[in-house]
Amino acid sequence: MLEQPVLRALGGARRVLLAGCGGGYDVLGAVPLRHALREAKIDVELASLSFCYLNGLDRARQDEHAPNLYAVPGSAATEDKYCPEAHLARFLDGEDVGTHIVWSFDKTGVQPLARAYRTLVERLSIDAIILVDGGIDALLRGDETSLGTPSEDLASLAAVTSLNVPVVLACLGMTAELRDGIAHAQVFERIAELSRESGYLGASALVAGTPACDVYLRAVDAVFAGQTTQKQSHVHEVITRAVRGEFGEPQAHVWLSALASMFWFFDARVVARTHCFLDTLHETESIWDVAARIEGARKSLPIKSRSQIPI
Repeated sequence: MLEQPVLRALGGARRVLLAGCGGGYDVLGAVPLRHALREAKIDVELASLSFCYLNGLDRARQDEHAPNLYAVPGSAATEDKYCPEAHLARFLDGEDVGTHIVWSFDKTGVQPLARAYRTLVERLSIDAIILVDGGIDALLRGDETSLGTPSEDLASLAAVTSLNVPVVLACLGMTAELRDGIAHAQVFERIAELSRESGYLGASALVAGTPACDVYLRAVDAVFAGQTTQKQSHVHEVITRAVRGEFGEPQAHVWLSALASMFWFFDARVVARTHCFLDTLHETESIWDVAARIEGARKSLPIKSRSQIPI
């Protein structure tokens, strides 16, 4: 009971890539998983689908074989440019010995993103990937009332599940996307469906006072402090407030509870296989093409009506 099926799903991996799947601050959700995997003597690399203008970021190194892939070190962090990845790398430089890299992908369609992931997997000898979503919209099947912000999540899911390594989807921050219209009764219905398909791999809570949680809280605080003049993360603000014991509805579209502080783990290939239209995204080249195909697919689907529970 205390050992979740997610560990078996990694297939005995010794080098794991933790990748923020929805862009921007999603990679912060990788921090507690990084700690846990390193405690288990598993080597870890970090990656992120970035919202940063990587080509204009000083000290970010563009890859010669995959032009939408960049190595972003802590030395690239600056207050006047949005780049959570650089600030996370700088935080890790202060936590651990050595210089840390957050491998960062430009926002693209599935084809170039898959090529960049493949380059990274081969170069770093990665034998498993955990996609980390800030929120829970990445696990939806496509016919729900709202999909939140699906383009980046689905591009990442389609790209990574095309590779020949085990892939886990980890979602952190349930209820943090209320303002995006997520109907959580449909989230639980989706988890039930994935359970029937053997795609649900368990859940785990961030608990204040534990090493994995505390390093996550320090990381969020440090990254936010380095980005005071830039857009910050509503999702990770909700998560950290819930972890610290806040509860209820302090403002519109925010409901704080222990649900926000839980990781939910899924077999990413089962999530992809049971999705309504993910297959239609595989040939896309740009993120705009991804968004257009999602919009087109939704027009032909019977969209579910909102279910009546508070969240």
